Amino acid sequence: MSEDRSQATDRFDVWIDAAGLAEGEAKRAVDAVLAAGVAPGSVQVVAHEGIDESMRAELAETARQAGAAVTVADAAVLDDLVARTSAETLVIVRGGRIVPDGIAKLDGFLARFPAVQAVYGDSTTETGAPLLRPLFSPLRLLGNDYLGPVVAIRIDALRRLGGLRADARRSQVLDLVLRLDRAGEPVALVPEVLAVEDLAHDDYAGTSDAQRRVVEHELDARGIRARVEEVEPFLRRVRYDVDDQPLVSVVIPTRGSSAVIGGVDRALVVEAVRGVIDGSGYDNVEVVIVADAETPRPVVDELERICGDRLRLVLWDAPFNFSGKMNRGAAAARGEFLMLLNDDVEIVTPDWLETMVGLARQPGVGIVGAQLYFEDSTLQHSGQVYTGGVAGHAAFGWEGGRDDSIKSLSVDHEVSGVTAACALVRRDVFLEVGGFSLAFPGNYNDVDLNMKIRATGRSAVFSPWARLYHFESKTRDPKILDTDISTLQSRWSRRMQVEMYSRML
Repeated sequence: MSEDRSQATDRFDVWIDAAGLAEGEAKRAVDAVLAAGVAPGSVQVVAHEGIDESMRAELAETARQAGAAVTVADAAVLDDLVARTSAETLVIVRGGRIVPDGIAKLDGFLARFPAVQAVYGDSTTETGAPLLRPLFSPLRLLGNDYLGPVVAIRIDALRRLGGLRADARRSQVLDLVLRLDRAGEPVALVPEVLAVEDLAHDDYAGTSDAQRRVVEHELDARGIRARVEEVEPFLRRVRYDVDDQPLVSVVIPTRGSSAVIGGVDRALVVEAVRGVIDGSGYDNVEVVIVADAETPRPVVDELERICGDRLRLVLWDAPFNFSGKMNRGAAAARGEFLMLLNDDVEIVTPDWLETMVGLARQPGVGIVGAQLYFEDSTLQHSGQVYTGGVAGHAAFGWEGGRDDSIKSLSVDHEVSGVTAACALVRRDVFLEVGGFSLAFPGNYNDVDLNMKIRATGRSAVFSPWARLYHFESKTRDPKILDTDISTLQSRWSRRMQVEMYSRML
């Protein structure tokens, strides 16, 4: 080992979480850490209560042969290790094993970004299939611990937190990273493979339940009223309280067109509005219809009948400009929130507005999008993907029910952007960024809006729990002009080169 590498690895302590390890896995995990250059005396195998005698004996023998130590997963004992160590960084390995150059990668990243206090990274399966993780996604972390097998935390940051929290046993990594985020300590992705991962996510020793309790504690500590529901082991839905139901202005541009849906001819905007009024559990809405002059009178009459005094009708008699129509609707709206909605949608989940409003009220969130399906129930939208200066949709065309290995389509999470076919934004945020740009009359207006909102430091969020059909044809020609692309790229190309949120799709 070179002198530089020896000095680097001396700066790291490694804890190997023994929870859930099968017979023989402890030795592989310890050997991998040693192969990465960590001194045996800096390695702790952390054993949880309730471990059976045969595994306890295996851990003890593994540690003895390697020159490492076995310690108990007790917060006071582990905090004592943190207090006494001279290392700069603690690496926690769980559910996998570190790759040979993993410590070197961590060391290089932490040296380059001294403000970052905790990091995690990509991994592979035993067969080499990549498991790529998104940029740090705090909302997603509440729904599932996506951080992977290797998480590194600077010792000084751990001490500033006051060490481990005893009530977070079996879920200390999730607890520590959430607390770091709450304290304003930067957490970052190392976009490199750090580990080989064991994908057998059994609910060992009540870990999934422990994670739920950690999330509930964290929400309470942040003063957020919400309830946490388990979807499946290690996957949660957070329902944010919106009992006060702030006014939502549903802004829909239309020309009153009809189409055959499911074999039935229907006036699209009428059915969309019927779903908003009669098919939703959220009552405090107004419907702002921005109607072309040629909109048929019977369509307007039916909208008035459905909405009553909740309808605000705005006339559009200029050449087509989606951005201009939406801006005019927003100007007429009175709600705290704007629901930007196409007229060719059908609501699937009655609690769609509660879900989206709850997310939009969370600190730092700027715009929220929904999961949209084509008429044949394949996916149209699960967040936008920006790469090479152009935009697309995550999971486009996937069959309903399909998901990736880190449950991206089953958890609320930050994304690069969301489609304006169904997007919720605070009215003051919409006005702050100037609304839609008239330079995008037909295409990329929503991409530009997302980028403007994100430029303020706010995030775009996708929720799979708000679901709608979008009766746009998968094969339609959007007639994207060269000027559409050049205008978008002149504004945002440098920020749209590499997609780092929907990396699995």
